[in-house]
Amino acid sequence: MLKATARAKINLTLRILGKNETGFHLIESITAFSDFGDEVEIFTNRSCDQLEISGPFAKDLEGDNIVVKALEYFRKETMWTQPVTIKIFKQIPVAAGLGGGSANAACVLKMLNLLAPKARISDEKLGDIGLNLGSDVPACLSGKILKMEGRGEKLAAIGRIPNMPILLVNPNIALSTKAVFETFSKNGLFKPADENANVEVEEIFKNIGCNAPNDLIEPAVKLAPVIKEVLFVLRKLKGIKTVGMSGSGATCFALFEPNDTVNVIKAEEQITNFGWWTASTFLKGS
Repeated sequence: MLKATARAKINLTLRILGKNETGFHLIESITAFSDFGDEVEIFTNRSCDQLEISGPFAKDLEGDNIVVKALEYFRKETMWTQPVTIKIFKQIPVAAGLGGGSANAACVLKMLNLLAPKARISDEKLGDIGLNLGSDVPACLSGKILKMEGRGEKLAAIGRIPNMPILLVNPNIALSTKAVFETFSKNGLFKPADENANVEVEEIFKNIGCNAPNDLIEPAVKLAPVIKEVLFVLRKLKGIKTVGMSGSGATCFALFEPNDTVNVIKAEEQITNFGWWTASTFLKGS
């Protein structure tokens, strides 16, 4: 049996630069991962493939599961036929901008590659499979703080980050990524990429400032006005360094100074009074 945590993805910054010829949006994002995530187990069995999902957000999953697709792609690539059981304890909210499904798929692909050593495939091929599954999956396969570009396939590691506490807050809303992008595209406010921009890890948080830039905040707020309230409340918290929204929302975040566990605990206590979902965790340092 193999066990791992499918870590929540946080877009510390997100710019939408346009679309490619196939209709995918082109992005530029500083993306990190938290210590918080879904718990995934996988082991072989003697009968048939099984997927068991439990946890507080299991009931919110609908339609075909991306993990099943990940297993199908792996089998197609390797011809490995051993039946497996996959168990997911779903703690990441669904349709929340935290890449929960992508993180699960990436986690399962890596575990399958360990479980089937004779069928093992390269990291490059895993990345190709990941991109077929979703734009966030290649970054989730890495699990490191990265600069993401293109539709998500261009990844550049940018070093280590401090041990920074982060408070994740979702106002109990599932927000469709497709709907947010469609709302954004109606405005046509694509920003040109700065090809000469270099990311120095020491400067990341200095450049982000108090309000982390995310081009999707405005369209997300149009679809779910409560996001504006969440961001307002987070900005009033004591000890915050940066406030922003991850991905297409509706999950927002507050970053605190390195090792400031006192203020993040107090902040979570304050936020729970609003009845919103919260998770206090740390950004994964590398």
